[in-house]
Amino acid sequence: MKSLLLTGANGTVAYALKKELSGTYDISGMSIPRMDEVLRDLKATTWKEQLDAYREKVMGALLRAFEGKDAIAHLGWNTDDENYKGGLDPLNILVVDCVYQAAIEARVSRIYLASSVHAYDFDEAIKEDRQPITPFPDTREDAFGAPTTSLYGVSKRWMEIAGQFYAKRLQAEQKILVVRLGAVGRDEKPHRGDSRLWDSHADLAGLLSAFIENKDGPSYWVAFGVSDNHGGDYRRPLFDATNPYGFKPADNAQTEF
Repeated sequence: MKSLLLTGANGTVAYALKKELSGTYDISGMSIPRMDEVLRDLKATTWKEQLDAYREKVMGALLRAFEGKDAIAHLGWNTDDENYKGGLDPLNILVVDCVYQAAIEARVSRIYLASSVHAYDFDEAIKEDRQPITPFPDTREDAFGAPTTSLYGVSKRWMEIAGQFYAKRLQAEQKILVVRLGAVGRDEKPHRGDSRLWDSHADLAGLLSAFIENKDGPSYWVAFGVSDNHGGDYRRPLFDATNPYGFKPADNAQTEF
């Protein structure tokens, strides 16, 4: 059985993945160390010393956790201080950088990171029935890509750009997938207000599993992680969930109401 480690192990996405995949993979989890621990335990006084100490602490924890793992999914994020409604936590970006470096050093074969649909500004498109939004142009073609919904989306876009950078440093067996996740709820049922963004537990887990098991895909890819939500006023999904792993989302929020 392949091993899968989840960061942000106490979050909603991790809960859904463990529920769906616990019989398929040997799943373990970890929480990302907080800067509070550095400030409490170390004598670092300047911001640079604190940042260096935090990076060292995070890297150490990740390297220990990633050792011997076949796949990791980085879900951890300080959403208290940074989310699509506002705020910005630069330590989220530092942790992403550490995840890439630690996963490459630990020779993890499949490196999955949770971006967000908020990396693309869909505010106007969500009101219209038009061709699904593709992940292009994205950071593979244009480092600036399309506008985001928020600074949170900017941070997630940075995650995608960093993945493009680190893809050139992968070993032959390693691959990166950054997924622009939609709305994942703990209770599984979609909410009417975000039904076009819904990603069911089964579709969430299905894409990750397809990525882990695929042998021929590219070294780096960005995909939308959303279900096949269409019906009523919307004949087509908002997002194009095309991916190179042969996975097609099967669930549809519009049939849940």
